[in-house]
Amino acid sequence: MPHVMLGIDLGTTNLKAALVGDDGTLIAEATAEYPTAYPRPNWVEQSPDDWWAALCTTTSALLRGRGGRATSLAGVCISSQAPAIVPVDAAGRPLMPAMIWLDKRAEAECDHIRDLISDDRLREITYNNLSAYLGAPTYVWLKRHRRDVFDATHQFLMANGYLNYHLTGRFTLDVSQAPLQLLYDVRRGEWSAELLDLFGLPAAKYPPIYRCDAIIGEVTSAAAEATGIPVGTPVLAGVTDTPAAMLGMGIARAGQAFVSHGTGCNIGLCATDPRPNRHLVCIPHALPGRWMLDAVMTSTGASMKWFVNTLCAHERDVARRNGDDPYQTLTRDVAERQPGSGGLLFLPYLIGEQAPVWDADARAAFVGISADTTRDDLLRALMEGVAFGVRQNLEIFEAAGWSVSDIRVQGGAARNPAWNQILSDVTRRTVLVPPASAGAPIGDALLVGLATGVYPDEETALAAAPAVTAAFHPDADAAAAYDALYPTYTRLYDALRDTFSELARFRDRGAYGYVEHH
Repeated sequence: MPHVMLGIDLGTTNLKAALVGDDGTLIAEATAEYPTAYPRPNWVEQSPDDWWAALCTTTSALLRGRGGRATSLAGVCISSQAPAIVPVDAAGRPLMPAMIWLDKRAEAECDHIRDLISDDRLREITYNNLSAYLGAPTYVWLKRHRRDVFDATHQFLMANGYLNYHLTGRFTLDVSQAPLQLLYDVRRGEWSAELLDLFGLPAAKYPPIYRCDAIIGEVTSAAAEATGIPVGTPVLAGVTDTPAAMLGMGIARAGQAFVSHGTGCNIGLCATDPRPNRHLVCIPHALPGRWMLDAVMTSTGASMKWFVNTLCAHERDVARRNGDDPYQTLTRDVAERQPGSGGLLFLPYLIGEQAPVWDADARAAFVGISADTTRDDLLRALMEGVAFGVRQNLEIFEAAGWSVSDIRVQGGAARNPAWNQILSDVTRRTVLVPPASAGAPIGDALLVGLATGVYPDEETALAAAPAVTAAFHPDADAAAAYDALYPTYTRLYDALRDTFSELARFRDRGAYGYVEHH
């Protein structure tokens, strides 16, 4: 009987579960959404209970009443947004909402950490850069501001680790998420005693680390009843969502690049020789012996969503009533506008930015609006601004000695021909589009196949990844126009950096914080 693999990806806005055949064919999929809370400035939270409910809903839809699918299930692998920090008690119950990767509450703790250790030394140990959304500053924040939660925490789990606990009853961490804790010694392959001691964090609160393809347990009877996944089904340690998407796109060779679109945007490269870089995230690939070098833009898809919901709500609603994709409908005319949007630029920093500027205070900005600027100009400038940001990050790879010939794209924006062409023109590279199914759930499923022996080797698994379905090549005239505009774009952040800081101070104090009381 052909094998079926279950791949599950817990993203920023929804959970996707997919049943995949051993030939890489998507058999069936299901999606469930969950809300995100913004209780205070720079706080971004989700409920782990919502994640579990989403998993139960989707897997039940895929498996219940379909005995053939369930009985031939080889295993399950979960990828997830990262980091998404869940403090749990000894019974695996969340002690507070999860702090997801968009959360920047620990900015002050970053300053505290810099007083304890240099950026260079931290990067030397962890291969990553200090940032408020990563593990160490968040754990220090909890110790300072939620000591009750910190002391009661039995284990700090990541999102897929939380779901894996519900499936197997075991506390685990996959190795791709370990460097994002800023407590992991990459060269030694273990938690760093130096960093744990320096930050005053007990090692016992951090789970054992496993290879992504390690089978960490089996589905329990209670989990089977809740999810429809058969008792005893092997469960893998899992992987961060972006390396899972890389595998789903067939990216496993050094030098292959990708752009993964979602709420944010990951620009990455597969490498066999990881090197610390002050601009890049560096974490293991889903496959052993490879690494993902990743530049993260925080709010690219979020910027498009904000634009459509704020300035195009009527058109969005009409498109939906007609059964059309509002994003495709609204961007159709954008393709006819001239490159450069009439001299209009957009910085896509809606909720701060990671690469290439690493500034939590940065915010989005349109620069160059004039009396004849149209909504289509604004929309095209937004799409161009994201593409310019991608180009900036590709240049970081090149400066570090890696070359990039073409780019595979995945996620919502990858289905938009106008945006793909803009990206090709701005970067002067061919943009390759795998089918929409070629994302993290497919990568998760391929990893299941490797771990359980469905595939005899990596080459067989990679051959099952979906093939490219479209290619966009740079237009010489448009590329020349973007080359002329690009230096102006790259100077724009520096020109506004102090302004962003001043506006952040205003937001923190509040409008009425300046009123004198007599």
